[in-house]
Amino acid sequence: YRPKKEDGTSMRKRNYYQILGIGRNVTPQEIKKAYRKIALRYHPDKNPGDKSAEERFKEASMAYETLSDPEQRGIYDQSSGIDRKDQGLGGFKHPSDSSSSFSDLFDDLFKPRPQTGRRAQTKPHSDMKRKPGADMRTDLVIPFAEAMLGVEKTIQIRRNEACQNCKGTGARKGSLQLTCPKCLGSGKVAQQSPLGDPLRNQPCIRCQGTGDLIQKPCRTCRGTGAVGKERSLLVKIPPGLESGKSLRLPGQGECSVRGGRSGDLFIDIVVEPHPVLQRDGYDLQCQIPISFTRAALGGEIRVPTLHNSAVLYIPRGTQCNQIFRLKGQGGRKSENEYGDLFIKVIIEVPRTLTRRQEQLLKEFTKLEDEISTWGL
Repeated sequence: YRPKKEDGTSMRKRNYYQILGIGRNVTPQEIKKAYRKIALRYHPDKNPGDKSAEERFKEASMAYETLSDPEQRGIYDQSSGIDRKDQGLGGFKHPSDSSSSFSDLFDDLFKPRPQTGRRAQTKPHSDMKRKPGADMRTDLVIPFAEAMLGVEKTIQIRRNEACQNCKGTGARKGSLQLTCPKCLGSGKVAQQSPLGDPLRNQPCIRCQGTGDLIQKPCRTCRGTGAVGKERSLLVKIPPGLESGKSLRLPGQGECSVRGGRSGDLFIDIVVEPHPVLQRDGYDLQCQIPISFTRAALGGEIRVPTLHNSAVLYIPRGTQCNQIFRLKGQGGRKSENEYGDLFIKVIIEVPRTLTRRQEQLLKEFTKLEDEISTWGL
């Protein structure tokens, strides 16, 4: 905002010393005394509905916040072209600096008073800083078949949502909301590291980066504008999703501080492996062992699929590593299109035989030898 005089004219050219009605060489006690006098006179509780008094109170608060802090006062004087090196206040230190903080004086000015039915003006919601809410991440483990075919899952998350009592403003109904005098409403302050690096803008600690100070915080959210809630969310898993991929749900993350856009929710997918099936895009592959007698004589075998199992006919004389295809038994490509299942048969040789099996195999071998001799 731009401070204005009581007659409504602009006060853009007035500096902080002029606002408090003091000279540039005053002590911290004199700054405190001047601010207290103005604050008590123009406080909104004493001037309900008086916009000019409210503006006067705000600009005085900003001036005091800056001038009462030795470091901020030095930066302000330098930026304003004021040379204070020869004023006997080197470094702007004073024995009473540690006990004259703005917060102590501010709390003293806002001591509880008897209610008179008057309400301070609340800052319009549109003026608040709308910093986006934080993003969230969570894991979701799904079975192999559901990942290939697509599925809808319900997940449980806990997140911060806008307080319904204060509508996310963080302020009690009728409470005054002031521009932060430390960052002047920007939500950021320039800070220098102990190593002497260049100044960098950092979130203001005083207002938590919002640019505003709340006189009376909401009792439900304690001024944060948010409360923790357990929520159930329906998540649509598209077919063919692989492990390690993430789904983004816009606006389903943490709510913003005081009315901004909510963050996003990212769901990291973990697909459980299948004991037999392996994927190749939307197609599936597997290896199925069969006996040499089944390979020789042919017949039906059951093979695993995404749904349950299917019957595969093995022709006579099937060879080891021969591949068969079951059309439409793979992953889901679209509404009515599916990949295929490819089965490689592996002929197993028994490691142990019963006496009867051994006897039959010897007879079989004898017949094979006779056939081989006849062929010569």
